[in-house]
Formats: sequence, structure tokens, C-alpha cells
Amino acid sequence: MAYNESTTFGEILGLSGKVLAENDVFKLGKRKLAKIFLCELLELNVSSTEAELEAAYKACSPREKIPADSAEFWSFVEKEYLHLEDEPKEKFSEICFRVNEDLVALAKNLSFIRKELVSLEEKKKNDGRLTADERYYRNQLEYFENKNLVAKDEIVDFMTNKIRPYAISKASVKSPVFAFSTSLFGDSPYAFGRRFHWAPADPYDVRSLDSYSNKFMDLPVSGYREMMKECKSSPAKFKEYALAYINGFPGELPSVREKLLDLVGKSHILSSRKHIIETMLRHFEAKDYISLVSMAPLQIEGIFADICREIGVSESQLDISSLNDKLQHIDGKMRSFFFFEYYSFKFPVLRNLVAHGGLVDGDLEDTAIHLMLDLLPVCELAVSEDLPIMHALDVLKEASNGKPKKLVEWLDLRKSVVIPDFYAAQDSITKAEAHYASQPFWAYLEGELKKVKDVTHIKSSEPVKVAGKVRSAGLANELAEKFLKSSQRVGTEAITKRNEQVEKLTSLLKPKVDAHESEES
Repeated sequence: MAYNESTTFGEILGLSGKVLAENDVFKLGKRKLAKIFLCELLELNVSSTEAELEAAYKACSPREKIPADSAEFWSFVEKEYLHLEDEPKEKFSEICFRVNEDLVALAKNLSFIRKELVSLEEKKKNDGRLTADERYYRNQLEYFENKNLVAKDEIVDFMTNKIRPYAISKASVKSPVFAFSTSLFGDSPYAFGRRFHWAPADPYDVRSLDSYSNKFMDLPVSGYREMMKECKSSPAKFKEYALAYINGFPGELPSVREKLLDLVGKSHILSSRKHIIETMLRHFEAKDYISLVSMAPLQIEGIFADICREIGVSESQLDISSLNDKLQHIDGKMRSFFFFEYYSFKFPVLRNLVAHGGLVDGDLEDTAIHLMLDLLPVCELAVSEDLPIMHALDVLKEASNGKPKKLVEWLDLRKSVVIPDFYAAQDSITKAEAHYASQPFWAYLEGELKKVKDVTHIKSSEPVKVAGKVRSAGLANELAEKFLKSSQRVGTEAITKRNEQVEKLTSLLKPKVDAHESEES
């Protein structure tokens, strides 16, 4: 390929990809790869020296700013054409070192878990049984064992199949979007390597799960980790912070009472339990901890059951579902359920004790405080957008303001989600569905129709499907019928016009190429 002012961006991109695909950058290094690239770009012999390649490039390049210094020139070629900023081999070594550290951490986690499981097995043999606490601890150990093994498998898969392209990406020139994504989601190609990015403790270490793991999660990140350390080191400190959090600070931090009653006003699930929630709050404020401890665990499980119903778990399934089964249903369908492990392995011990008429040992006030803090995240889950009703309400709010994409989404939701009277949504529904007869909505659909790339895809395109749904729903029959009848013509005309523009652009560029070819001949 001869490099000159007629060389296209696509040709450069294709050559760059070809050179990277056909040569091993880990063996050759980025400088040798840059030489190979310039040899092919300038159609020079592979035996050409760096000085010859540099001089030839500078002689024919249409670029105005080319580094004069040789070292800077080759760095420019590596970055500009191969997009390599660092040496991939060095990045490969760095990644291997980090992977080794992670595998060592995983091995320690698994070693501890297996020792604990052996200890529990020996105790069961000696005593004939395990206590309820011990059985839940065994379940917790087995869960974390599997969690760590899955993480190990992911790392092995990364090392086997993905490390080389990942090392190249790490050596590449970084875009601002990449830097933002790294800061947000963590700089690791597998989950175990990102474990400390947001979590206050190692979420793969079974010892990190404790009775504080779901507490104070709506406090600012700054200071949260330090506060957790203090709570874990001193029960008195936890009690001090917990009571302050529950009581709130006027004008700064709403009390748990205010938070719960606000949530009750936003959720039909919680509204049906309003009287019970208010009663539990009164018991806590009156220091009637026995009553609160007797009520709260079963109410928390009841809310989990209501959430299961909202995500499609049938009554027949719920009838045979343990608390852990309910939590697994929720964990499988709700991304916002961050406390599966706590409610699966810590909370059930107290729940079962209360449910089976047992006596709660220890400080009742401390137990009541924990339960108040356990109740809040569960109630917050009842207003999560992961719930079909909450998602439908969010879509409806924007659809009622005429947002075309949300109007399209509402067409399916209006059939699949029944919104309870509690939300008084009928006015919003009426307002939203009036927009189906509006000119902006059909202009949006026509715009989307004109984006279809192939004539044979027009009939099955999304805009045509949407118009069919509007007609089937009886929302704007005449407009929908008109759109459907004209869709083939409108789509075909748009495709024809686009093809003509491409041909025109090609013909404008072609004389330059022809002129260059005639000069060579």
C-alpha cells in the first residue's frame, strides 16, 4: 500500500489490524511492530533501517505535525497507528503478578473454609447433631466455598483465553471514557480482582460476613469504613451509632421512623402492612423490646414473600419455600438485592428462634436495634425499580410527558403489569395514551423506520411492530393504519436515498484515487 494524501482512514485502520493480527507483539515488542507497519504502509523492504523508514514517512506524509526527534517519532507511530502506549509484554507480566496474588488470596479463603467444615463435621460426629447456629454457619461455609471456586474458575478462564488481548488493551492508548469506566467499576478483568472496589470488606472471605453487613448502607462513603471498624471493635460504639442513626438528626439525617413511613407511602406492599410497621415503631420507642423482637423477624420474611409475588413467584411455589428459597428467588431477579448473604445466613438464626417459640438470649435492646436496622433495607427493596410495578410506574411517568421511547415501552407494560389502585395512576395512563394520537410520536416512529437498512426488513422492523401494537390496543387506529400502509414506501424511499448519497460520496472520492493510479502507471 502506498501512503499519500489519498490514503483513507479505513485503509490505515485495516493495515493496523492486519499487522497486529499477523505478528506476535509479545515476542517482537511494539517498536518492531511499528517498523513492520511502516514497511507495509510505505511499501519498503523489511530490511529497511529505522532511519530509512523515518525519512521515507516524513517525505510522503501529508501530516503537518510529525515529531523531529527519532525517539519521539517512533513513539508517535506506535501510538497513532498501533494505538500502543506501553509495552504489552510488560503489562502481561504485571497482570500475571496480580493474578498470582489473587489466586493466593483465594487459596487462603478456601483453606480456612475447609478447616471450618472439617471441624463442624467432627463436632457432629462427636455430639450427634449441630445447633441451629452451627447448621447455618455450615451453610454459609458451603456457599462461600462455591463462591470462591467460581471466582477461581473465572481467573483460570481469563489466564487461558483472555489475558493476551487484555494485556494489549492495557498497553493501548487510553480514552477518557475508559478511564471513567475503570474508576467506576474497578480495574480488573474478573470479579475477584474488583472485590475491594466498593465493598468495605472482602466479600469472598467468609469471615467478612457479620451482623453489621447490611447496616448503615445509605450513609456517605467517606467515613463509612472507619465507622464499621469502630462498630466491630466495640459493641458499645455500635449501640451509640445505631441509636443515633435510628433517631436521626433533624434537618440532616431522617430518622428510621421517617424513612419507613416515607417508604410505606410509596409501596403498596408496605402500605398493606402500615398498621403493623407503625406498631413495631411504637414498641421500639416505648422500649417494649420483647414485642418488637417477637414481631419483626416474621414481618421481614412476610415482606420478602410479598416481593416474591411481585417478581412472579407463584403461590404454590411460596407455599413450599423456606426463607432461603424466597431469598434465592429475589437474588435471581433483582440486581438491587445486595444483602442475600446476610439474610440467608445471619438473619435466619433469630427468625427461626422466634418462629419456633424460642427465648431470645442476651440483650433484648441490642437485638431490637439490629432488627430495626434489618427492617429498613427490606422495606427499601419494596420500592426498587427491579420490581415490575416500580419499573412500570417510572416508564409511565416519562410516557405521560410524551417521551417517544417510553411510549413504545409502555405498550408492552400496559398489558403485562397490573398497577394497583394504591398508586392512583389512571390520570397518568390517560395522559400517556393520548400521546399515541400525537404527531411527534408518529414522527419519531417514521424517523426510526427510515433507519432500517434493508428493504426486506421493513415489514418485521420495530417501528412497524409498534404501530401494530397501537392498532391492536385501539389507541390510535387511523394513524396506526396510515403508518402501516405507507411503511413499505417510506422505508424503501429512505433506503434508496441513502444508497444514492453513498454512491455520490464514492464518486467524489474516486477521481483522486484514479489520478493517483494514473500517475503511478
